[in-house]
Amino acid sequence: MPSWLGCGLAFALGLTGCGPAESPEDFRLAEAEAAVTFEPASGVLFGAFAGKRGTEDHAAALDALEQVAERKMDVHRIYAVWDEAQPNKFLLADLERGRIPLLSITAKRQDGSGVSWASIASGAQDAQLKAHALALKGTGKPLFLIFNHEPDMAGTAHGSPAEFATAFRRLVTVFRQQCVTNVSYSMTLVPYSFQSGAADAFWPGSTYVDWVGADAYNWNGCNPTAGDTWRSLEEAVAPVLAWAHVKGKPVMLPEWGSVEDASTAGRKGQWFRDALDTFKRHPEIKVASYFHTTGTCPWWVDSSASSVDGFHALGASGYTHATAAAWLQPSTTTGTAPLTVTFDLSGSTGFQSTTGTGNDAWGLDFGDGSAQVTGRGRPTALQTHRYTAKGTYRASLTVTDWKGVKNTDTRVLTVK
Repeated sequence: MPSWLGCGLAFALGLTGCGPAESPEDFRLAEAEAAVTFEPASGVLFGAFAGKRGTEDHAAALDALEQVAERKMDVHRIYAVWDEAQPNKFLLADLERGRIPLLSITAKRQDGSGVSWASIASGAQDAQLKAHALALKGTGKPLFLIFNHEPDMAGTAHGSPAEFATAFRRLVTVFRQQCVTNVSYSMTLVPYSFQSGAADAFWPGSTYVDWVGADAYNWNGCNPTAGDTWRSLEEAVAPVLAWAHVKGKPVMLPEWGSVEDASTAGRKGQWFRDALDTFKRHPEIKVASYFHTTGTCPWWVDSSASSVDGFHALGASGYTHATAAAWLQPSTTTGTAPLTVTFDLSGSTGFQSTTGTGNDAWGLDFGDGSAQVTGRGRPTALQTHRYTAKGTYRASLTVTDWKGVKNTDTRVLTVK
C-alpha cells in the first residue's frame, strides 16, 4: 500500500490532528505529523519536463517526447508561481492521463513580484497556502510538491536560508492542518550545495521533508561557471546521495540532463545508458524527471540519433517502469462526424516490466455508451471505433498489471 494511503488512514481513524490552525499550539500539533513519501517499491519513476517548440503547447510537447521515448512518462514536472490557482490545467491534464504531477511552486507572483520567505514563515501568506492545500487535496491523487526549487541559487532575493527553512515548515504545517494526505514534499537544491555544506542551512528538518532533490547536469563547458569537463550522472549525483543518506531520505532528480560532446559522437547516448547503471547502483534514487528543453544549455533528448537511442534504452528498461502505465494513443483527437479513430494500446506497461509488457488485464471504454472492449495480457495493439454523432467523448484505457496495480489513461475526443 502506498505510504500516502497509510497516512490517510491515520487521519480517518482520528490518530492525527488536523483542522483550522488558530493558535501556536495548533501549529505545533501539525508539526508532529508523520511524513508522506509515495516511494515506489523498487525502480525509478521516470518522467520529464518538455519544453515547447514552435506553436505547440506543453501537452503537445510532452506527447512528442513520449513518441521519441516510445513510452508514457510516469511523472510530469510542472512549474507554477505563488498566486497561480491550483490545480492548474497542466496538473489536471496529468491526472487525466494517469501521470503523477511533480509540482514546483516558487515564491513569485504572476505579476513578477516576489514573495519573501519571511512573510510565508510569519503566517502572512497562510490564506494562499490554505487555498493551495485544499485545491490539491481535492484532486484525491498523489503528487509531489517542491517549494521554491533551487533556493540556494536565489541569492538574497527572497530571504536567508533560515527563512527558507521556516517558510518550508510553515507550508507543510498549513497543508497538514487541512488534512492533506496526498502530497509529498521535496527540498530541491543544486548538487554543489550538498557538497559544500550549504544545504545544511536550508534544511527544514526531517519531520517536514519527504524527499531530497537535486537538479543534476552534465554541463561539459556550456556554462562557464559550472565546469568544463564531461561528467557522468554518477558524478553529478554523488553529493546529494551522500547527504540524503545521512538524513535517511529518498532522492529525486526533478531536473537532470546532458549536452552533447562535439568531439565524441555518440557520447550523450552512452551517458543515458550509463545513467541506468547509476539508478540501479543507487536504489535510493526513486524519481528522475528529465529536463527536455533549452535552459542554460540545450538539454533536448533528440539532439542526435544516438542520444535518442540512449534515452529510449533507458526508458524501455523495466527498472524505469516503477508503476503500472496505461498508454492510450488515438490516431486523431478531433474531426467531423462520422469520425473513425484507431487507438493504439500496445505501449501500456506493468511494474518493473519492459515497455509494452507486464499487464494482466485491460479495458477500453470509448466514452460514447458503446460496449467496452476488454482483454487479458498485453492490450491489443490497435482498436478502431467509429463515432457517429457530434459531441465530446472521453475514451479511457485501464490496465491492471501483474501485481494488481491499475492505471488509467483518458483522452478527450471532439467530434464536430
